[in-house]
Amino acid sequence: MLEPPARAESKAGLRLEKLLDADALFFDSKRHFEALLLEIGKNIEAERPDLAFPFADRRCRLLKPSARDFLLRSEISRRAGFLAEGAGDLEKAIALDPTDRRILQFALTWGEAAQKSVAARLVLSEDDPDPALVGAAADWLMKEDEAPLFVVSRRDGLIKGWAAWMGAAEFHLRFEGQSESIVALTPEPDHWLADETRFAASIRLEAAEDWEIATLLRDGRRVATRRLKAGGRAFADAAPPPAALSVIVPVYEDFAATRACFEALFAQGAPPAARIFAVDDASPNAALRAWLDDQAAAGRLVLLRNDDNLGFAASVNRALALCPQGDVVLLNADASPPPESLARLAEVARAAPDIGTVTPLSNNGEYVSLPKPNAVNAMESPAEIARIDRLAREANGLDFVDLPNGIGFCLYITRACLDAVGPLPEVYARGYYEDVEFCLRAREKGFRNVCAAGVYVGHEGTRSFRAEKRRLVMRNLAVLERRFPYYQIESASFVEADPLRRARGAIEALLPNGAGRVALVCAGGAARLLARERAEALAAEAAPAPLICACAGDRAELRGASGAWPQSLGFALDDRAGLDGLMNFLRAEKIARIELFDPLALSPRLLAALFRLGARVEIAAGDLEWALPLRTPFGGACRTPDASGPCSSCAEGAYAVGAEEEARRRRVKRKRAILARAEAIRPLDRMSDQIARHIFSDAAVVPIAEPPIATRPLDRPPAGALAVLMPLRDPLADRLVIALGRALRRRDETARIVVFGACVDDLAVMKPGNVFVAGAVERGEYERLLRQYEASALMSPYRTRLFGRTDVLSRAFALPKACFDFSFGKLAREDGDLALDPRLCDAKAAALAAQWFSAPSQRAASC
Repeated sequence: MLEPPARAESKAGLRLEKLLDADALFFDSKRHFEALLLEIGKNIEAERPDLAFPFADRRCRLLKPSARDFLLRSEISRRAGFLAEGAGDLEKAIALDPTDRRILQFALTWGEAAQKSVAARLVLSEDDPDPALVGAAADWLMKEDEAPLFVVSRRDGLIKGWAAWMGAAEFHLRFEGQSESIVALTPEPDHWLADETRFAASIRLEAAEDWEIATLLRDGRRVATRRLKAGGRAFADAAPPPAALSVIVPVYEDFAATRACFEALFAQGAPPAARIFAVDDASPNAALRAWLDDQAAAGRLVLLRNDDNLGFAASVNRALALCPQGDVVLLNADASPPPESLARLAEVARAAPDIGTVTPLSNNGEYVSLPKPNAVNAMESPAEIARIDRLAREANGLDFVDLPNGIGFCLYITRACLDAVGPLPEVYARGYYEDVEFCLRAREKGFRNVCAAGVYVGHEGTRSFRAEKRRLVMRNLAVLERRFPYYQIESASFVEADPLRRARGAIEALLPNGAGRVALVCAGGAARLLARERAEALAAEAAPAPLICACAGDRAELRGASGAWPQSLGFALDDRAGLDGLMNFLRAEKIARIELFDPLALSPRLLAALFRLGARVEIAAGDLEWALPLRTPFGGACRTPDASGPCSSCAEGAYAVGAEEEARRRRVKRKRAILARAEAIRPLDRMSDQIARHIFSDAAVVPIAEPPIATRPLDRPPAGALAVLMPLRDPLADRLVIALGRALRRRDETARIVVFGACVDDLAVMKPGNVFVAGAVERGEYERLLRQYEASALMSPYRTRLFGRTDVLSRAFALPKACFDFSFGKLAREDGDLALDPRLCDAKAAALAAQWFSAPSQRAASC
């Protein structure tokens, strides 16, 4: 790998055609992904990371990027001098696949300190690590902390491993079980981990069958311990009563969450559990251990304590060995079962003779999560968990839905299923997917895995990324796929079909609590994009989160912003019952304000019902295509190319005439009726504010409230790229960019365009050779891309919509911008901006934009 150079000099003068190289493979949609990799290789070989970046960036935006794609973009960014951006991509690569040795090697070589530490620990936790990586990991860890390193495992009747340490000291290994043995470690000068300052020794000896623990001793004192096989001691051993339900809770950390879990179990109310098993999996928390001792002494639970951390499956199996009869519930220590929830899980388990496992709904339960399915939703308070559980029971009763597999955070298992399947598999190291395999094996035995749609259990779960967890997940998923190759396909099919949606929606229909939310009502396209962005802004300002009502065809879907309730609630708009149900829900929410996006795209029946609700109704103005007379601009050859204004073709395309006049009149009439009933117009950007005040002169216009923008000027080249912002696919925008590429080539063969967004047809837009389409871009990524693509100006390709994003970025980074100006000069512009007449055809608009961009020294506000 190369050392990071100083920031690369601008190569803006190079034509993008040389990047694309007119390669037919690049424009082959079936092999485009492959062509991007070839272009990356050519430019890396030529030591041009700046030219390799666009191709690596695009790979990260197409389909589902892999960890290697982010690693590639990380390396290219680092070589080009963008070290912070490269570190961010490396973080993504590690998060996606911490088992990839190439990624770990890169992290150990070029990563930041925290990334090196994470990578080093991951390397040493591998079953069969690469010696070179182990050496690099040891170098880093022993540089940070001179504590000895120790790796040992039992294989084929042998104990194998190694130890490394700094300084002069005597090291021994002590093996313990029913017998005990101590072995001296002799430094090996030729050991592959030894150097001038570090000693190392290999470990290889025959293993006694009873050895359970290996301990590293330095000068007779314990340094570290490794478990060789499962074992431990129990604090109680009485057998449960016949047919009793047992609850097994493995425990490790988080005293507060664990205590809350057991208190919830103790308060189940006429608990069906004869005994509760707590399996202390070698917890490092002294307060937690002491509390468990007290509860066991009081007879409230049965305590099993592992001498070393065994993981979920081995801990559960220790308790299962003491439960020869009755059903069993496996419960995570950070779960919160509301009163009587276990008894209702038992009722569902008895609903059909072939039910083997039952999983409740939860905020954090993969398939069974809500409000957002297959996501980690915030855990509520115990009182709110109990309320949602009551509503789930009211909405769904004892209904259940078949699952591919149950989820181990709260898994009810019938005795018949346990007897048929046996204990949890222990091939998954310390955790993840042992519950899945158990359930898949249960299905092979003829049992069903179901979700109890009327039971809800809270589950905290991990909220921070842990590379070790991700490594275990990746490693164990590979194990599961080898044993059950159909699992991932079936799981993906279940997620796509989402058979639990009706059950979630039934609960959500009972959830409104009169919070006084803002409702954002929209159809599709730009209106939906603007509604989502508006919802994000409102959610950041204050609670409660706004409610998006997205209408498509004859159905309205309700979604809370930022993952808030609801997420699965929908109403049919083509029948009276559905529309009444929607209005009843909105009334129960006591909606404080309704904002309509593109109201002409909404059904008249829906609009009439919304106006009858009694809430304040405003029209959000950010996409004004519905309110302006502009039609599809003329796309053919301009009839008066030398004239500065719109030609006759432009005019014909701009206004409705002839047979469409009656439709236009009906549209205008409906628009006026909506405006008459709305209380105000709420502009979402500066352009919309000026247009609203001009064309809605009789309406109240809410003053635009923009947060102050801190200017961060870019160190941009004088002749960089023209960045076209395209957050929404639009065939008219595609057409304009193609025209712009051709017009720009005629004026300046070195000029280049980069589209920040996805087009209807990316490859067609890139055909002119000087246009590159990056792919879908999140708003938080713009600063990085503006820097790495060396943008020197911005342009919006839309005539009537989405002006705000270009305007904000232009002011934030002191970049000149070109936009269609429907305010016709009323909106103040910065020096260097280009205001285009929105009535211009594509040819004239492209020609003016090409002239403006290709002569940066001549840019002026009067363009």
